[in-house]
Order: sequence, then C-alpha cells, then structure tokens
Amino acid sequence: MADLRALKILDTPPEERFDRIVQLAAAVFDVPIAYIAMVDSDRQWFKSKQGLEVEETKREVSFCGHTILQKEPLIISDATQDERFCDNPLVVGEPYIRFYAGFPLAGPKGHNVGTLCLASPNPRALTEHELDIFRKFGALIEQALNAFNLISVQHQLLETRNQLLATQEQLAFELDQAAQYVQSLLPKKMEGLIQTDWRFMSSSQLGGDGFGYHWLDPQHLAIYLFDVSGHGVGAALLSVTILKAFPYLSSSREDPGQTLHALNRAFPMEKNGGKFVTCWYGIYNTASRELKYGSAGHPPPIFIEENGSASELASSDSILGIDPNATFETYCRSISSGSRLFVYSDGVYEVKSPQSQMLGLDGLVNLISKSPTGDLEEIYRQVESFHGQDHFSDDFSLLKVMFH
Repeated sequence: MADLRALKILDTPPEERFDRIVQLAAAVFDVPIAYIAMVDSDRQWFKSKQGLEVEETKREVSFCGHTILQKEPLIISDATQDERFCDNPLVVGEPYIRFYAGFPLAGPKGHNVGTLCLASPNPRALTEHELDIFRKFGALIEQALNAFNLISVQHQLLETRNQLLATQEQLAFELDQAAQYVQSLLPKKMEGLIQTDWRFMSSSQLGGDGFGYHWLDPQHLAIYLFDVSGHGVGAALLSVTILKAFPYLSSSREDPGQTLHALNRAFPMEKNGGKFVTCWYGIYNTASRELKYGSAGHPPPIFIEENGSASELASSDSILGIDPNATFETYCRSISSGSRLFVYSDGVYEVKSPQSQMLGLDGLVNLISKSPTGDLEEIYRQVESFHGQDHFSDDFSLLKVMFH
C-alpha cells in the first residue's frame, strides 16, 4: 500500500502511454478485455481499460487480488473449473469471465502494486511463446509505472527555475548553488577490480551532460553517459532529472536496450522544451566478463585492449525523445583483463584549433591510444592545447573504466 501511495497514480486521468499498451495487448492476444488495475486496500481501480465500462470494482471479487500475491503471472484457462473463482460474480454474471491472465506489476521498491490483465468469456490457454510476450508487456508497464513519480521531480525543478529568474542577483546566487548541486551528483571514483576516472568541464555555469555508474546487484555494474541538447538552466534541469531517473529505469540486468526504450518514452522532446538526448548505456557482468550495451545516437566509446590496440564500440540507434516508437538494440562484447573503456560526449572531440581544424573522432582515438596509461588529465590537457583556449564551447565529459 505504501508503494502504491508513493506512485500517486490512483484516480489520475487516462494516459496515452498506458492506453496504447493495453490496446496493443488486447489485439495481440485477441481478447475483448484488457486492463491495468491498481489494487488498493478495498478496491481495484483501472488506470487503463478496454472492454470494461466501470472505473473500479471491489477488491474482494477481483482476480487481481490473487495475482499481486505472487511473483509469476496467474493464468486461469476456465474460471468455472477453478474453485477460487467458479462462484465469482464476474464469472457467473457479466462479463462472464472464463479465461484470465494476470501479470503482477511491481512499484519502485519492488512490491506489487497492480496488475496487467487479459480476460475473455471463452476458455483458452497461453502457449510458452504467448506467455513470454505477456511478460514483456508487463515489463513495459512496470517501466512506465516506475517513471511515473519523475513527473513531480520535473515540476519541482521547473519551479526552481522560475524562482531563479525572479531577479538577476537571485539568479546568480541560485545558479552557483545549482552548479554545486550538479557537481555533487557526479559519481565517486571506484577502486579495486573495476576502477573509474572522469573529467568534467561545463561550457557554462550549468551544462547538459550527465554520467554515472551504479551496481544493479553485486554482479552487474551499470555505466552511462548522456548529452542533453543545448546549455544553461533548461538543459541542466533535464540532465538532473535523467540522472535521478536511471536508478528507476535501469531495472533490466540483461538488456540495456530496454532501459534506452524506457528513457525514450519518459522524456519526449515536446514535453522537454524541444530538447533531445543522446545516450550510451552499458551493463558489465563481473562473472561472465561481458559488457552489454546500447546507444541512442551517442558517439561510439573507445575500447583499448591490454596490448594497446584501439577500437570503437560502434552502435547507434535513434536519439532519445524524437520517436516514441523507436527501438534500441543491445550489443555484447567480451572484456579482457587490463582493458580500458572511454565514454565521452561530443564536446570532447568537436573542438577546433585556432586554424579552425577539427580534432574529430579519429584525432581523439589517436590521443587516447598514444597515452600509455590513458591518464585523463593528460588527455584533457592535450585537447585543450589543440584547442588553444582554456574554455570549450560545449561540455567536456570523459569517463574511463578500467577492468582488471
């Protein structure tokens, strides 16, 4: 109940992102009834529904009250043959449910708060393939639910921006405070079998780059770097919101493409001041020594083997926020001991010399591969020397991960 209350989703208006999933599920499984139910203490309330007219029903007669008590989907081929439901009002009366499939939906802290349900007046079963598809529909809704509470965070950040614009003096003070806050969000450097280092220089007091890493569990390390278009307050607000979103959206241990898909749906351009986002996201498995990763229009990371050979982890799907239906591939690479990974924003290599010559990606690869230890301070100084100035026109974000 606490998880459900924390979502602040009960009795909210219909939303297209949920309705689309429900409509698609009904069509894929060819059932007349499909819905997303939030299971309250004494009722089940429908966030999205197809084939139902009511907004809610009593929990005591709901199938969903049983579904949320388990971790796996609840499949009932014929409710008239199930002693738990054979005398249920929804079985003996309208809508005369026979087939029911329910997927338990977990909230931000992992407790079940609702269900995705399919129902039909005709008995039927689900094949293993259909059950796998049903689980994927449930996973999509869980991602949408876990991003739901980000809306309040965005409202708070927008309110802060309006306050900053009140007076120039207050703006300068708050910008300084905001810059310190953004700096405080940058991750601590890791030591041990996995070591990290980074260099970050904002092109203005507030920039649009963000990066980080955190353990999904003791075996899986999430690594990410993204770049919000533009600079200043708007870009920084969106950047901070995305940083806050990653722990909620990076739930899949095996499929970075799912996380990019969730980010893409959570941050559409039209709701974020026309700003788009490029992002690289990877998950390193310490047991298998595999790096699974995906890219949303982001520059390819540079991978340096222990022997010094350099390569690019080339992959790039659609930029985040442009197409809500975009798909994102997941790639895999084996990681050898002693290798290094460099992830960066385009501000690292899109710098020009005083003669207007672009450093370019090839130039950056050359700088990194020639550095014996990949020292970031040395690389930063070489880029700065090439540029001929101590200020860059775009944010400089360079993250190094060393695998031992």
